[in-house]
Amino acid sequence: MALACAAAMAMAAGAARATTSVSVFGLKAPEEVAGFRLNDSTNFERAKPGEGYGLDYSQPGWKLDVFVYDLKRSAIPDDAKSAIVRAEFERSREDVFLAAPRGIYTQVYLRRNFTIEDPQKRTRFQCAAFHLTRDGAKPQDGYLCVTSWHNKFIKLRMTTLSGKDNESVARRHVAAWIPVLWSGANARAEKANAKPARAQQRRRPAPRPVCPQGYICR
Repeated sequence: MALACAAAMAMAAGAARATTSVSVFGLKAPEEVAGFRLNDSTNFERAKPGEGYGLDYSQPGWKLDVFVYDLKRSAIPDDAKSAIVRAEFERSREDVFLAAPRGIYTQVYLRRNFTIEDPQKRTRFQCAAFHLTRDGAKPQDGYLCVTSWHNKFIKLRMTTLSGKDNESVARRHVAAWIPVLWSGANARAEKANAKPARAQQRRRPAPRPVCPQGYICR
């Protein structure tokens, strides 16, 4: 009976933490992405302009934090391989290593860097996989991915208990954000680009007749 009550209370707490969809900088954060449910959002921008917003997602065994921010930059290219986005990825990766000196983890080491591409083979995320340990706790796997979207940086930070298949799962979770971020925008961009081309084709003047040699043409 006590276990049943505890389980019911845990389910109620989980339901209480769930939140409806929110919008930050024009990005409508879904209530669910690939099994991750949106729990909460945090406004960092109010206290520190440039720090943006944080979105708290989770699913059983996994935690995902999504950050949308611009660091007060006036222009951020929409290209995950650009120098600006790569520099932000490097800065964010260094922040993970600083978790050990700050006492959050006792050990942090980099497993590998990798990228996530869309179906057209365009690089969308710069990512890194980490091994994380704490005193008295089971080791964890951590994943960091950075990209740009509509003149903002977007950073995904995921953690879970260590497991041999975690990286493939993390890759699928990150790839699930590609249609969230770009499918609608791409469709609108293609539609917008198509209209001027058709208009230009309609406005094209008819070719002028060539006057044969020896004739007087008006």
